[in-house]
Formats: sequence, C-alpha cells, structure tokens
Amino acid sequence: MATALAAPAMAADIVSQPAPPPLVDGWKYQASIYGWATAVNGDVGIRGLPPAHVDLSAWDAIQHLDGAFAGSLMASDGTWLLFTDFMYAKVRADYNFKRSSGTADFSQEQYLLNALVGRRIPLNVENLQLFATIGARYQDYKVQLSIDPEHFLSRSRDASKGWFDPVIGLSMHYDFTPKWFLDAMVDIGGFGVSSHFTTQDTVAVGYNWNDKIS
Repeated sequence: MATALAAPAMAADIVSQPAPPPLVDGWKYQASIYGWATAVNGDVGIRGLPPAHVDLSAWDAIQHLDGAFAGSLMASDGTWLLFTDFMYAKVRADYNFKRSSGTADFSQEQYLLNALVGRRIPLNVENLQLFATIGARYQDYKVQLSIDPEHFLSRSRDASKGWFDPVIGLSMHYDFTPKWFLDAMVDIGGFGVSSHFTTQDTVAVGYNWNDKIS
C-alpha cells in the first residue's frame, strides 16, 4: 500500500512543475540606405537607330548622375531571412558637335528591384550567420536620345525594356560587438532566362538601435 500511495504522489510532483516560458519572437528588422555606383559595358540600341557600344565606368556614371536612390529592407529570425531592395538612378549627358554645329542629349533611367528568401546554413562559428538565398531580380531601363544638328532635321528616339532574372546567392551577418555588425551579400543569376548573366554584391556596416531594429 505504501508503494501504491507513493506513485500518485510522484506523478503529482511531475505535473506541478512550471511549464517552460513561451518562445519570444526572434524576428529582427533592418533598414538601409546606401550609396550608388554602377558601370555599363555592352551594346545599347535605341529604336530606329543602330546599336552602339557603350563602356561607361562607375566614375563616368557618377559624373553624369542626374539623381539616384538606393535602399533595402531585411528581416531575419535567425533561421529564415527575407530581403528586398530597390534602386533608381538617372544619368544624363550632353554633347556638342565639334566639326558641325549641333547638340546631342542622352538620358537613361534605371529601376532595379530584388526580392530574396534565405535559409540559414548551420555553422559552428561564433557571431556568424550564413544564409543560402534564392529569389528574383527585376530590371527596367528607359533610354532617350535627341540629336539636334544645325543644318538637318532634329531626331529623337526613346525606348524602354524590363525583365526578370532568377538569382541565387549567399548572405552573411557577423556581429563585431552587441551593437556593431557587418552584412555582406552576393548573388548570381540570369542563366539565360532573360539575361545571360547578372550579379550584385553589397557590403554594409550596421548598428543595432535595440533588440528589434538596426
């Protein structure tokens, strides 16, 4: 009887233990605004005019920059990562003909949008998180060229084109201190779906304002 009476007492002790605290939402959110620098190398064609080779360095583009904005949003719970960024840029250049009087005006607007989802890769490295990412990139270009010779009729042409590319890549987050961190992302894509090849690399140093926002 003693044994029979003791068994319910042990069960009661187990049931009366406090339940573990509920899991706290681990999602953290990050907003970034960053500088713009791009380069263009290839053949550019405008409707009605033959294509021309363009080799524009990042420094040349900055010198002709007429406006730009770039920013990103990221959310992560330590296992999953959600990322999107947007970039807008407009470059403009004027040219005066030397041998014959006249001018030419060229402008290009670029819109770029990325959307990625990532899954953490298990690594036994302190303060380091590495994610494998997959997603899509949308690019849209609007180009306008106006030629105004003094002794001929002026001509103006414009065109626009947009396309999607699949992309895959890696995203890294490293905490230097509880407040300061480094983010780095790289992706490649295209694979002949729209572009033959496309890539984007970003590096950012950030600051944690609190446990949720950086």
